Amino acid sequence: MHLEFRHLRILLTVAEAGSIRKAAARLQLSQPATSAQLKRIEQELGGPLFIRSADGVKPNENGQYVLRCARDLVVGFDRLREYARVAAEADRQAAAPLRAGGTAGPLVSLLVSALFELVPERRLTIDARRSVHTLVKSLSLSKCDIAVFGEFPGFPLPVGESVATRTLLREPVFVLLAEDHPLARQEMVSLPELADEDWVMPEADESGMHAYLHLTCRSAGFTPRIAHVTPDLSVAQILVAGRRAVCGVWPTADISAPGTVQRPLVDVPFHRRLLLAWNEESVSPGLADAACERLLAAYLSLVRRRPRYLAWWEAGGEEFALREGM
Repeated sequence: MHLEFRHLRILLTVAEAGSIRKAAARLQLSQPATSAQLKRIEQELGGPLFIRSADGVKPNENGQYVLRCARDLVVGFDRLREYARVAAEADRQAAAPLRAGGTAGPLVSLLVSALFELVPERRLTIDARRSVHTLVKSLSLSKCDIAVFGEFPGFPLPVGESVATRTLLREPVFVLLAEDHPLARQEMVSLPELADEDWVMPEADESGMHAYLHLTCRSAGFTPRIAHVTPDLSVAQILVAGRRAVCGVWPTADISAPGTVQRPLVDVPFHRRLLLAWNEESVSPGLADAACERLLAAYLSLVRRRPRYLAWWEAGGEEFALREGM
């Protein structure tokens, strides 16, 4: 018989169990088969390794030495196997693309830029979805690794147990008006002043945007009239410029259509919480921390390139935006 690695485990099991019968049960072998295996191992190693008695078995002096060597070999082998598995998993992780996504406008591109800098060795696949519900579901099902999206007060999005989230900041909603609208002459607009206006909005979805608008406007004493629905901001800008509607916009939006102006709303009645979310099974805490830091820095840089937003930010908006909570 040639001594094999499995024979070392048999020796160790017999020594730990203290009897052939108990060792056989642990090895899921019959007692005669275990006894026969032990005798063949002892023959291969030159003689008895255990003292047998009515109380069980106990290693003799030669057996004690063999068992010490066997333990070292088994521990070394287990370490080798664990190291190989971890290294193989790390190679698979490095080879697999990092799947990033989002629904929060310019923050998606900011996230992608941050990831390119943080993990330049990883390939990126980008999933910029319109539906935040689908995005959150993709995170929970491990079909997306890291994403940025917005969440409205009172309408939390259900993320899975394997998904962690962190608040980046609270982003206000500004109102987009025609430049010749009477309210455009004001530096700020109060929500009740928009009571008689028609609104243009994106289509209703699972984010709760429409319900949030209705609840907030009702608290201000009126029900908003959503006269136009379009997912395209450029179309909404045309309607606003023509005095057909007003529109809520994120202050980071690139408003290119002529004839419109943005104005902040008094007391920030509308806002969203910008979140970074990641699947903890595929994104390390260190990468998530670094991505949060880079995203916030990039967002603040974007604020400085939007004069109207920067003015609001410096007039006390920064405290609102960076304060924790909804």
